[in-house]
Order: sequence, then C-alpha cells, then structure tokens
Amino acid sequence: MELQRPKLSDNNHNRFSDLPESVILHIFSFMDTIDVVRASAVATNWRYLWTKIPRLIFHYNRFCGTRNRDDMEFKDLINWVLMAHDKSVSIQSFRLSCLGDHWIYRWMNILAQKHVRQLHLEVTGLTETTPFVLPRYLIASDSLEILELRFHECDTVVKIPSHVGFSRLKSLTLEDTRLLDQVLFQNFISSCPLLETLILRQCQFHDFKVLDISLRDLRKLVISIPSDQGLSECEIKIACQKLEQFYFLGSLAKNISWDKNPSFLQAASIFAWVWDGDFVPNEEFADHVSKILRGVSHAEVLHLGMCILTYTYPAVSKPECLTTFYNLKVVAVSIRTFECYILPLIYLMKCAPNLERLSMLIDEYEEPASHYVLEIPDEAIECHLKRVKLIDVGYDNDNELELIRFFLENGHVLEEMSIISKNRLEPETKREYIQEVMRFPPSSSYVTVTFSEPKQDGWGELGVLDY
Repeated sequence: MELQRPKLSDNNHNRFSDLPESVILHIFSFMDTIDVVRASAVATNWRYLWTKIPRLIFHYNRFCGTRNRDDMEFKDLINWVLMAHDKSVSIQSFRLSCLGDHWIYRWMNILAQKHVRQLHLEVTGLTETTPFVLPRYLIASDSLEILELRFHECDTVVKIPSHVGFSRLKSLTLEDTRLLDQVLFQNFISSCPLLETLILRQCQFHDFKVLDISLRDLRKLVISIPSDQGLSECEIKIACQKLEQFYFLGSLAKNISWDKNPSFLQAASIFAWVWDGDFVPNEEFADHVSKILRGVSHAEVLHLGMCILTYTYPAVSKPECLTTFYNLKVVAVSIRTFECYILPLIYLMKCAPNLERLSMLIDEYEEPASHYVLEIPDEAIECHLKRVKLIDVGYDNDNELELIRFFLENGHVLEEMSIISKNRLEPETKREYIQEVMRFPPSSSYVTVTFSEPKQDGWGELGVLDY
C-alpha cells in the first residue's frame, strides 16, 4: 500500500515531536485510521505509533473517494491494521462504514479477541436475502459495552440467536433493521441484563403484536419510526423502573402501557400521530392518549407534538383526564393557534403546579381562516411559570397576539417572555408589532419581553431532545 509522507515545516515537526506519546495517541484517536497511518510516517519515533491506537475508524466512502481506490484495497487496509495492531493494546472503539461482505464477520471475530468495548457498524448492501447475523462469539464477549448497527436499507433483516443475550452490553442501537420474530426479540433483549440504553430507529417490526421491553437497569429508551405506519398495529409494554429518558416518534401505537410508572423519569418526548388522515378523535380515544401521558407523569422535562394535545381535547374538561405532574418544570410543544390545541395545553399547565418554563413552536401548517378568532378564557396561571418562549411567530396573526396577551395578563410570576419571529422582518413591521404587544398590561411587574429574529430553525429553537 502506497503512503505519501506529509510535508511539515521544521517548527511543526518539532512541536508535534515534543508532545507526550499519550497526547499524540489521544489526538490520533479522532482521525480516520488511514490518516493516522499516514501521519505516523512523519517522524521515525512515530513509525509504529499507529499500532497502539485504541480507537480505529474506517469509512469506505472517504477511503475510496480519493485516488479511485477500490473495495479490495479498503479490505486490505482493515486486515493489515487489525493484524499489525499491538497485541498488548485492547481496542476500545471500532467504527466501520462499509459495504456488506463476509469479511465483516472475520473482523468482528478479531475484535472480540481484542476485547473491543465499543463497536459501531454502518453497513450498506444487505437485504432480506442476505441478512446480518449476530455471531455468537460477539454476543459471548465479556468486554463489549456499546453496539450500534446501522443499515442503509430498511429491509435488512437482523438475525439474532434464541435465548442468548449480551452479558456486558450497556448500550444497543438498531437502525434501519427488520426484525422478524416478536418472541425471539423479547427474549434477546431480556437476556441483556446490564442494558442501560436502547435505541430503535427506523426499524420494522414484522408482524409484531406486542413490543415488550422489560429491563431492570434501562435508563434511556428511544423508539423513532417516523415513516410508514410503524407500530400503529402493535402494543408497547414497558417495564423499566429505572428509566430516566423516554423518546417516542411515529404513528401512535395501539397502546403504550407501563408495568409501573417510572419514578426516576427525567425527560420524555412524545411526537405521535394517527396514520389515518381522516381520523377524528373522540372522548374514548382522548382517554387512551391521556392514559399514555399519565405514564410519564414523573418527568421533569416534557416535549410533546401538537397531535398529542389535540387528541386529548374531547376529554379536556374531565377532572380525571390527567394526573398531577408534580415534578414537571419544563414543557416544549409544537402547537397551532386553535382552541383544540391551546385549551389542552392550558389544562396540562394546571396539572403541573411546579412548571417554570414553557416553549411553544407555532407550527401553522394550515393558517386559521380569516374569520376564526381564538378566545382563551382569562384565568390565573397557577403554576410557577417564569419563562415563556414563542417560536416562529408570524407577526401577522391576531390569534398569536391573543396567545401573547393571555400569558402576559395571567402570568403573575412571569419573569421573561421571548418572542422569536418566523422570518426576518422590516424594521417598521417589527416596530408596529412590538407596540401592539406592549399595550397588553402584564400581570407580573418583573416581566421583560424580548423580540428577536431566528438564529436557527424552529425545532432547534424549541430544543427538543434529539436522538
């Protein structure tokens, strides 16, 4: 393999050569391994330094995108690095992006023998007829703690062994995978006793009736399936008493039930919808969604999509619709300026006596009709709401002004209201809008109102948990 020696000035050469070996190794650990091998040619005392790197990174596109290298050269590089790697140095992390090939299993075998702790695989080219098989020698590893499997074809089948799980694994990510057996998957997950993080992103659960996740030590659960009907025909059962973070994105499951409400829950995000575009929620369905929300009632931070709010609207007047969210301090929601979104939000605030911060993304996919007037009943905000942020404000919508008026006139302990416009505005338009807002008499004598233009997109301003 031909390597070009990088050219450095004498000053740079001396500067790098004087660094301690541990510092150089740390710097190298963030580079693609091919670049580390090249850099090792700079100085004689660095010649074999790359063999001690505990973190190896191989990206097929980066490697083959330069100098028209082919697939075989890429495989030769990986084989060479693994065979020449210092046997006294364990591989802490191995990150590989490549085409699907039988060589992957050979490399995983070597990595298991090298006591790899983190394995990140991003594989292209596997299908249902060429599934990815989790090898037993990897599952039996007593060192593997983090495993990420990402596939670029959502029909890639992952074959897992029966009644055998990872004994030491703490974090598992499956992305763009197809799982064929409900019972097998449940047994496999339950056989990973130390699992603390489980991320299921864009997965297909073929013919699953129940997705059962029962893990004693799980702290973080992510289920993100935004395309197709996802888990709409499936029931999700969660028995994870130590759960701290819960994230759900996709078609609303038939049911989400908790064995026991997770009392350690710190943050929950639920962005779910019904796949049927003609669906109209009724009181029975509102009770169903409210029950799901009661399952995350211990959360300190709650992020909700607009559909969840409007689904509870038919039952919002019932006292038992929601439980009390005693721990809740931060709420972030996407919302529209219609009564069926605003009133459920106000009701949620009533159920959260310790709420301090509220962020709202005005997501007007469908503009209110010109004759529609939003009316919000005036009533004191009983929670300890101190900060309100409104994002993507159009400055041309009277219903948005009504929302601003409500919080200013009813937030008795409000300290800050931040209004972020949807677009950059002409100075005159902005000045007129500010004058309109400042006519509202604030209930709190300490509140400051700020107006600003967007620095990032609305979802970024909202600060929704991103997994």
